[in-house]
Amino acid sequence: MYIIALDFGTSSLKGAILNEHCDVVVSSKVEYELILKEGNKVELDPDTLFKAFLRCVREFEEFLPQVELIAFDTLSPSVVFMDRNGEALYPVITHLDRRSRNQTKQILNRMGDEFHKITGVLPFPGGVSITTILWMKENMPEVYSASHKIGHFNTYFYKKLTGEWVTDPVNASQMGLFETVGGQKWAKDICATFGIDISKLPEIVPAGTIVGKLCKEIADLANLREGIPVAVGSNDAATAQVGAGNFSSGDVLNISGSSEILSILTDKPVIHKKYYLRNAVTPGLWQIFAISTGGFAVDWFRRELCREMSKEEFYNEYITEVIENNLARRPRVRFLPYLAEDRHSLERKTGRFSGLTLATTREEMLMAVLVGMHEPVLRAFNLASQFLKLNNTIKLTGGLTSEIYIRLKGMLFKGYNFEVVQDCTLKGSTKLALEGLNNH
Repeated sequence: MYIIALDFGTSSLKGAILNEHCDVVVSSKVEYELILKEGNKVELDPDTLFKAFLRCVREFEEFLPQVELIAFDTLSPSVVFMDRNGEALYPVITHLDRRSRNQTKQILNRMGDEFHKITGVLPFPGGVSITTILWMKENMPEVYSASHKIGHFNTYFYKKLTGEWVTDPVNASQMGLFETVGGQKWAKDICATFGIDISKLPEIVPAGTIVGKLCKEIADLANLREGIPVAVGSNDAATAQVGAGNFSSGDVLNISGSSEILSILTDKPVIHKKYYLRNAVTPGLWQIFAISTGGFAVDWFRRELCREMSKEEFYNEYITEVIENNLARRPRVRFLPYLAEDRHSLERKTGRFSGLTLATTREEMLMAVLVGMHEPVLRAFNLASQFLKLNNTIKLTGGLTSEIYIRLKGMLFKGYNFEVVQDCTLKGSTKLALEGLNNH
């Protein structure tokens, strides 16, 4: 038995064929570009994402006749406004989008702390979908009015493949329209307060549930068999927890890639202004979630300050040398990692260096970036440790997980061990899909 697993990220789609033991048989990667517009707008073209899916699947041609299950996870928030047929009325509005600052103020003025107590999050632009929905309602009311359903990309993709309208509790908890802390359902009071039609929100079912099967139109396009069960997809970080084998309160996952991400499982829905509280895939658990600019910041440094180096030289030699030479030194330069602003603050922030002198070297500046990009996740880690007993072994996944990065993290997360577990999202979505198939 073979399973297709798909991981829709911010800048690329990773796909794989896995067997029933969740072993990766073959994998592929298709990159795509973000759409950057004036007004802090950051979008993705849904057609581009769907074409990436078709390109990825076609690379698995010899395995396709034996595929019996489709699993996936997606970036989120990733708001899509859809018509009755499931077609996108506007591009995917990503978690990097900051157009909806005024809507954040409206929410705080009308609900204050009550919004945080219900949803587990503050209404950060890009952090929860309600600000984006209100922006659309006010600035492009024709799109809002024409929307039959509003959800994240997982809802759009599932509708595309199966014709069914669904989302999962993790994505629901990222909408800012869900009773994350208590009721575990769409928040009728919040919807009513802001005039959001609750009927436009999709049905919530557990991640991995088999609600629909692959329709003929998409099966023909992808050269797959019609009727293959499709599992409901979740958020990438939540799915990665499953793939890492984390199912208990206190388990920690650090995703080091384009973004630096921390996800801690907890059975205590404790809210705080410096992290997000989201549902976990595992029933009865939540995620303490924090994120900052990670690999994007490192690559910015490479492009702008190390132009004489090839990409291979920078990543394979230079970073290793810099970390090795600076691990034992007291840092003299600090970097605030807000190149994509701060997703844990209502204040508008930007990245910056401090402590620079005429004696400062480029190596010290790079080390400051590598350390600074961990600050928001370290803050959330320390806050969680005040009311949770954290697992002494932190699971680590992503592109920045080589031995030299682990040494750096060991300096930052003092007293903790690291275990690298790759392909967490692909394996996690496959495990959820197999469980859903068994329960179907």
